[in-house]
Amino acid sequence: MENFYYLLAINLSLLTFYLGVLIYALPIPERGIKKWSSILIKDSILSFIIIISIYFIYNYMNNFANSLGGSWGYFDLWFSNAITLSITTKALLMALSSILTKVPLGSQMASIISPMNDALTAEILFLAGLWGIYFIVSSLGQTILMIGLVLYSIPFRIARDAGAWFISFILVFSVGLQIMPVFITNIAESSGVNLNNQAISMGLTFINAKATYRGNPLKNSLIYVYTYNNSYNQIAIYKTDDKGNIISPSYGNEISLPSQLPSYFFSVIDGVAFKLYPFPLYPYNLSFSNSQEYNLYTDNILYENENYTLAFESNNGNYNSFTNDNLVYIYGSSGFVEIRAIDNCINNISYSNFAESNGTWNYYNLKGIYYVFTPINQNLTSYLKFKINNCMTPNLNIKYSDYANDYLGIQNILTPSILEYFLLYYITIPLIYFSLLISITYGLARLLGGRRGIIPRVI
Repeated sequence: MENFYYLLAINLSLLTFYLGVLIYALPIPERGIKKWSSILIKDSILSFIIIISIYFIYNYMNNFANSLGGSWGYFDLWFSNAITLSITTKALLMALSSILTKVPLGSQMASIISPMNDALTAEILFLAGLWGIYFIVSSLGQTILMIGLVLYSIPFRIARDAGAWFISFILVFSVGLQIMPVFITNIAESSGVNLNNQAISMGLTFINAKATYRGNPLKNSLIYVYTYNNSYNQIAIYKTDDKGNIISPSYGNEISLPSQLPSYFFSVIDGVAFKLYPFPLYPYNLSFSNSQEYNLYTDNILYENENYTLAFESNNGNYNSFTNDNLVYIYGSSGFVEIRAIDNCINNISYSNFAESNGTWNYYNLKGIYYVFTPINQNLTSYLKFKINNCMTPNLNIKYSDYANDYLGIQNILTPSILEYFLLYYITIPLIYFSLLISITYGLARLLGGRRGIIPRVI
């Protein structure tokens, strides 16, 4: 459907141009008619430039928002906290007001609660409207943008004002809503409201990332994320799926990180931790594009699968591996090779120029056996082969954590300054910011040639 609107807008732009040329060629000396020729030709050129550039501009919106520290995931988090807090607080006030009607002097106390209750009602209505705009922009944005192009391209400026407004609205709010929590947080923090001690000063960045080893996806791995200040401080635990994508328990493929501090990633499989490079990762140095998937990698792993079978080398190892059906072959020299597996997941181990040692391991609710192979002669190539069985393995019993939830969670607002927090963070600054977005939309619509702003006049 978007392609239909896009082609329709192009055709209307061409029609406008041909009408301008036609009027210019008419043998009618009437100035009032002739002036439309230059207007139509200019309008067609402007609309055509906008049409051919709009796809690039619209697709860059998310990248631009990400570069400013925002994302739809960040907005979702802020909005869910806002609506949860508002509804919960309103329910508590209503319950308290009902109780006060049953006690002496309760009506006087209830009169104090009433303005707060009205403010919460207005806040919930504002959030409901904001959610409606968010739904329109995130789900229907491209369609509305194409409709705006069609209206903008209709000859004689019949619907140019509406088209300019639709285009401006989608472009401005596609970026504005994503960075809204960033703006609010910075303003609230500068006002002296301690929103979340350490975390708020770190900022928040969402990225898409994938964990790999030697070009292969790192499956079923725990991903521990740390910051460092004299010692490592754990800030999140994520996981990888069967394609190696690092998954947040709250936001799927978008993982949250501090935007002003480097993050240190470790992949942990069967109780063994591997540094993921680059080590550390600097989110504020990332470049964003729709097709980019940020890659974190380790070269120590030789083999890994979904059945919690792991083979890896030491840091000074020089080994390679390849698979053939359910057989794994490893060869090389120096260092050592270790295999870890759930009980009965591997068998038929054979090797040459290796000395073997073994033992058991436990990790959360997983347990199994490990084999360590050390070269007998470091100057000779060592060989190792083992068979993978289709064994049943238990699910890993672990509680994941997301940095964003600790950064901007409901639990972080239970402070003595909760009233100031609520007024600034969920009422005053959002309303100011929303008004600012409307003003920017109106200004951009005027810049595109709209003579009047219909919606700002209504508001």
